[in-house]
Amino acid sequence: MSQASKTGHIVALDCMGGDLGPSEAIAAAALAIKEGVISPNDTLVLVGHEDNLRMLAMEHRGLKSPRVIFKHANSVVGSDDAPMTVLKSKRDSSMMVALEMLKAGEVEAVISTGNTKALVAAGTIKLRTMEGAERPSLAAIMPRKEGHFILLDVGANPEATPEQLVHNAILGSIYAQCSLGVSNPRVGLLTVGTEEGKGGVRINRTHQLLKALGSQINYVGPIEGFDVWGDSCDVVVTDGFTGNVILKTLEGLIYMLRDLIGSKVKRNPVYLAGGIAMFPLLRDLKGKLKPERYGGAPLLGLNGLVMKAHGSSNRQGIVSAIRLGLEALEHGAGKRMQDALVATNTIISQTPPEN
Repeated sequence: MSQASKTGHIVALDCMGGDLGPSEAIAAAALAIKEGVISPNDTLVLVGHEDNLRMLAMEHRGLKSPRVIFKHANSVVGSDDAPMTVLKSKRDSSMMVALEMLKAGEVEAVISTGNTKALVAAGTIKLRTMEGAERPSLAAIMPRKEGHFILLDVGANPEATPEQLVHNAILGSIYAQCSLGVSNPRVGLLTVGTEEGKGGVRINRTHQLLKALGSQINYVGPIEGFDVWGDSCDVVVTDGFTGNVILKTLEGLIYMLRDLIGSKVKRNPVYLAGGIAMFPLLRDLKGKLKPERYGGAPLLGLNGLVMKAHGSSNRQGIVSAIRLGLEALEHGAGKRMQDALVATNTIISQTPPEN
């Protein structure tokens, strides 16, 4: 396969892992081309059962292009497949084939809606972590009162050490620069209180190390849960367990409020009239809060860019993941993260624990 030109990139889309099936992935590929997310210089590799994908692609005129390449994969990673099962018995799956292409340098990024545990495990084993990174981290773009912020980790590493949390801060800061356009992102450490010494041994050591980084990072200190949705910081650092709970809770809350408002409006003419009057506001809020707007979370800290989209992502969510992946490639985020981790670990090694 030929490499992309200097102004273009080659990305692989795992078409088989999502809850909505390959038809939605193919529709997303067509939409990405139609909306210009995939530029005339980019190449999109569609990975999955080739005959099936080609048949689905016939419905979309935009996919009849030399920019679109099909890569065959025999099997599919199921949502309940254990990571070791995937690594040993499903090497011919669309997820594994896409990751192999990334490892071989045939593509520059992989976008997948597949099994998160399998993707994290396979990505880590196939690509290995960057020099200085111990574990990868999933970074999600989240809505707040004004704009958006980066939350990491949201599920890759449930039990993080202080050193790994510091790595998350460095990786998240650089990703915020690339994805949010913030030149000097404010980084906050999620805990149960802003007073020093209140978060336990692990949080206190992380706080100490983040302060020791000095000008390498714009650390604003510990933050509490209600600070997350305000304007206190651009990057919120936590472990994968807490981050995933926050992410899923927000998604559930958004859907609950949507259904609750809808049911009230339908049953009460007064609410209906008020809803009509507030329609422009509600439309803007829906656009800001809908999960698919920023549908991809990169697996940061690997020797290769892997974007994880939600398993239930629709075509707009998948397109969002493709866009975020291409933006990260354009900013050269991988090299910057690698250099920053090396410098960070030097400071960590020179910072003894406080008594």
